[in-house]
Amino acid sequence: MMLRLCPGARLLWVGLFVCTLVDASASLKFSGAEGQWMAFPMWNACCESEMSFNMKTKSSRGLLVYFDDEGFCDFLELLMNNGKLSLRFSIFCAEPVAVLSDVLVNDSQWHAVMVKRNFQNTTLIVDNEVKWVEVKSKRRDMTVFSHLFLGGIPPELRSVALRLTSNAVKDQVPFEGWITDLKVNDSVPVILNSAGVDSDACDDDNVCFNGGVCSVIDNEPTCNCSETGFQGKDCTEEDNRAEGLAHLMMGDQGMFSVPSLTHPRLTFSPLLPHCFCSALNELKSSGSHALTEFLLCFLLHFLL
Repeated sequence: MMLRLCPGARLLWVGLFVCTLVDASASLKFSGAEGQWMAFPMWNACCESEMSFNMKTKSSRGLLVYFDDEGFCDFLELLMNNGKLSLRFSIFCAEPVAVLSDVLVNDSQWHAVMVKRNFQNTTLIVDNEVKWVEVKSKRRDMTVFSHLFLGGIPPELRSVALRLTSNAVKDQVPFEGWITDLKVNDSVPVILNSAGVDSDACDDDNVCFNGGVCSVIDNEPTCNCSETGFQGKDCTEEDNRAEGLAHLMMGDQGMFSVPSLTHPRLTFSPLLPHCFCSALNELKSSGSHALTEFLLCFLLHFLL
């Protein structure tokens, strides 16, 4: 896990305060381009097993998960239709069954997804919604031979019909959006190969503007706008309070000055740790007000 100094703490050397950032490899960006796919080792979903992940998208359709027995009978596919997740599977060449979620997931918000296999039953969990379906097959367990594919399937599989148990999956467009925290039976699977998938949430050129610095915090790209003169989620809103910081810190003769404690926007606590913690928590949103509070708390502790 990577450690970096908190934004704002660079201005005053306080070695005790550090921010813990989530490893960027935990976030996977799917562009939705033709030929996109990611492969993991075979998921032995025959009996009792589960996989889970978090997703965020604004697209209304796309293939999320697929695996099968390489052209015989058994398969499972999870895809989006009209902004909702649809799961379909079959065992031992039985009539495929499907379950459709009622949760809209194409709202650019994070959603938790879990697929639970239990012999002839498969459960789809989206956020707090739980739905399951049972296939009427003569065999209880599912046979799996293929890799676990995420976000799409390799182009060569589309051209060889006998290797795909579900013919319909060939017509599905790749998934466009973000997937993070992928786990199979509570373990993070190893990526075998991929095409068209980016593993850094900050590689998108449209994350932070006007010189804002992007970091991955809580699995989301977060912009630090503290030194740009802008504010907001992507540093595009003008920050009229930025000039006020200079006036607060510098007097007429260039010396540090302490503003009146009756400032209507600041409340100082006699407990220094509380003051620092309050300011540092707000610094995550990169607001200049939080930065001002942090600096003033530090100065007041040593000057008063």
